[in-house]
Amino acid sequence: MRSSLQSDQLWLFDCGGVDLSALRVRHETLRRSIRARRTVHAYASDWRQFEHWCARAGRSPLPADTDTVNLYVTWMLDTLKRKVTTTERHVSAIIHFHHAKAIDPPALAGVRDVIRAVKRDRKEQPVGKTALAKDDIARVARACGNSVAGIRDRALIVLGFATSFRRSELAGLQLSDIVFKPGGLAVLLRYSKRDQEGKGRMLGVWPGRRASTDPVRCLRAWLELRGKWPGPLFCRVQTGGVVQRKGISGEAVNEAVKRAIANAGIDPDTYGAHSLRSGAITAAADLGRSDLELKGLSGHRSTRMLEVYVRGARLFTGRNPLAGVL
Repeated sequence: MRSSLQSDQLWLFDCGGVDLSALRVRHETLRRSIRARRTVHAYASDWRQFEHWCARAGRSPLPADTDTVNLYVTWMLDTLKRKVTTTERHVSAIIHFHHAKAIDPPALAGVRDVIRAVKRDRKEQPVGKTALAKDDIARVARACGNSVAGIRDRALIVLGFATSFRRSELAGLQLSDIVFKPGGLAVLLRYSKRDQEGKGRMLGVWPGRRASTDPVRCLRAWLELRGKWPGPLFCRVQTGGVVQRKGISGEAVNEAVKRAIANAGIDPDTYGAHSLRSGAITAAADLGRSDLELKGLSGHRSTRMLEVYVRGARLFTGRNPLAGVL
């Protein structure tokens, strides 16, 4: 009697063969989907710049040799004065596109040495968006106004602050991800920067004290205008207040935040969508919430990652070690 495995193998060949070409195409599609969409877009832009530079320099971008990449990195860091992190991403893009074409990337030991040397010399510090202060959230929410787009933006901003979601996460929310509960809102985050496999996490959102900053009331007001059709939670609004059944982008979230901040009389230059996330985490830390509670809000897995947000909020929460000395 043939084993089950042998039967499967015979069936595989007796059925007329396997379309290996189609499987390879599907495999490549699945492999590429592992990377976050924004990363792929950034790599594509970086690769176009590298190709353009190679064309002007008379060099081959694919395959690129080590000397070409060394000179390109030097040009970026020394001539264009690009940030080290930006340059590192460009190098990653070069590697990515070589792998995508099944071509071995050039050796990068010398490139890594140059980048480390420049990093030590410049001592660059990451520059984030200014956190939206807890005293300003009501002011910004009111500044959205009462137009259809304004009601949408207020719901977007208040919910973004209450959940500390990233702009891509807010833009990706669907109506089905929101459930109204007696105690507030249950919000399902299906995908996130730290959850590319889509395991998802549920977040409880409490009601607010004021109508302008209550995520429950703000969201109900928006849904009355949006309607109950399935699809993106936050969708586009045409001139004249016409609600379209099309989702908004992460950049549209960023623009909505900056617009509301400007309307509130605050200089929007250093603010953006991330100001909601950093503002929420900072406000929670300022209230003395534990690291466990902060991670539950932000979705961070490690306490170390929270330090970027809470370091300033906790400067004066302990005792003065020099009390009575100075």
